[in-house]
This record gives sequence, C-alpha cells and structure tokens, in this order.
Amino acid sequence: MKNRTRGVDAAAYTKLADTIRRFADAVEYLLTIEFEFPFSLGSEGLRDCAADTQHCGTTTKDAMTRLAMSQLRAIGAQCDLHRGIAAVLPAQKVFFSPYPLARTGVATAAKAWYILSGVTREERLQRYLNEELAALYGAPWDFTNPNSRADIAALADDYVAVAATAGMPAVRSKKAKDWVAPYLVRGDQVDADKPPTETAVVRELFAASGLGADQVDLPYTLLSAATHGRFSQSGVSESIPTGRSVYGVAKAALHSSADTSAKVTVLAAIATRTHLRALARYARVPEELVEDGLGDSLAEWCETGGVEVPD
Repeated sequence: MKNRTRGVDAAAYTKLADTIRRFADAVEYLLTIEFEFPFSLGSEGLRDCAADTQHCGTTTKDAMTRLAMSQLRAIGAQCDLHRGIAAVLPAQKVFFSPYPLARTGVATAAKAWYILSGVTREERLQRYLNEELAALYGAPWDFTNPNSRADIAALADDYVAVAATAGMPAVRSKKAKDWVAPYLVRGDQVDADKPPTETAVVRELFAASGLGADQVDLPYTLLSAATHGRFSQSGVSESIPTGRSVYGVAKAALHSSADTSAKVTVLAAIATRTHLRALARYARVPEELVEDGLGDSLAEWCETGGVEVPD
C-alpha cells in the first residue's frame, strides 16, 4: 500500500530526504577529516590560536582558540539541523516543519561566517565576543535573582577583559536594563556602531553566496514568514482539497510540495556551503574540497527545488 497523505505521495519527500542526508554526511566528512584540529600551518586559524597569550581575560585564557572551535561547533549544529529536515520531510501530514529548521540553519551558518569574515584578528575577536555577550544576556536567566545577576556580571566582565587586550571598550546604554547586553567597539568605531542584526548578517551571507542584489533579502523574509506561522503570506503555500465545501467554505489542508520544500530548505544548504568556504580559507584548506564534497548533493537539492546553484 502506497504511503499517501490526503493525495500527497510521500515518495518525493523521501527522495528529497535522502538527498539532504547525503549533503549532511558530506558536511560531516569535511568537519571530521578536512577541518580537524590542528589547522594547517600558516593558516589564520592557527595564528589566531597562537595569539591566546595576547588576549587573556580574568578567567578565559584561550579566547582565540574558542573562536576557532566555535566554527566547528557551528558546522555540527548545521548537520544536526539538516538531518532534522530530512527526518521530518517524509512524515505523514508534516509539511511546514522543515522551515524553522532551515531558518535556524541559515542563522547558524551566517553568524559563524560573519565572525570569520573579519579581516583582522581584532575584528574576528570583536565579532566573536559580541556574539558571546548577546548569547549570555539572551539566556533564560532569572534576572530577579541576585546570584544569577552576579554570574552574568562575572562572565560579562571576563569577555570585556579579553576585549580590552585588543583595545575594544564595552559600551552600555545609559537606559539599559540589567538584561541588555553591552557591546564592544573598535578604535575606529563610535559608540553608536552596534553589532548588525541577524537579518543584516543573513543578507550579507547570501550576497557572499552569489545571490543578486535583488534577491539577498528574500530568503530570510521567506523563512521568517513560514517560521512565524504566516504560511499563506510566505509565498510557499499550496492547498490540497480534502473534502466537499460546507456552506461555501472549502475543506482544504495547507501543504508544501516536495519541490517547494526543496526550494525553501536548500537555502540552509547554500548558507552552509558559504560558511564552509570561509572556514576553508581560515584553516588553509583548499576550497575545492568543499565544492567537490558538496557539489553533487547540493546540485540535486537545487534541481529538485528548481533553483540555480549559486556561484
């Protein structure tokens, strides 16, 4: 008996899931083999790690190594999200669940890529520490608890101490509450130069991925619409009649076809490839390894969704 859901054949979803799993396996191979520590001699990654002694905090003694290791953790998170997409795709009556996973995959890749995109060590350190501060203050702490507030302050002071070794002071809004994170500025910046928003970073990532200027805003907007429950406004909704109309109201189930699912979720794969390219340059690994490793599965994923593989 065919596995069907209200007229939807699951075979196409299963085939797409197999493609996504192969992509995730290829990413994991790059993570565990090509980008395994130590980084290649002469790489930016190795030079950053060697600079740990220059950037010590009150507690942290290996900030630059942590920066490098956070890149490998980010790839691991992306693999997890890709496999999550593959796992839910063939499930009966599950159509929109892959989109929040794809959006998180894009954001994870974009933030990691943004850190590595800093031209100088100072820029990379600033971006890394600002992300850590934002994550610290964005955690579900009980800000009414004095002990929690003391823990936050101690960790924040540690990050600020590391930043001070690179001449980056912390900026705190005069009206900021206890739960608003400070941020770090470089010597060539002013206090108003806040870290870019996640939306802005994702836009930059897709520009670096080869999307045209008229396209870079669309992926995040599309993924966010679906993630926030605006399915009919996301531009990816279709409907399948499931029965007769009652008082003029048609009984229909919203769904996303396998082709549309591929079109949306492949954005996470494109973001992952862009991050891996940046990591290859950072670790002094040939970028061709990324293209060769991901090429076939990415091309198949794009083909299913009717998307041209970006340069």
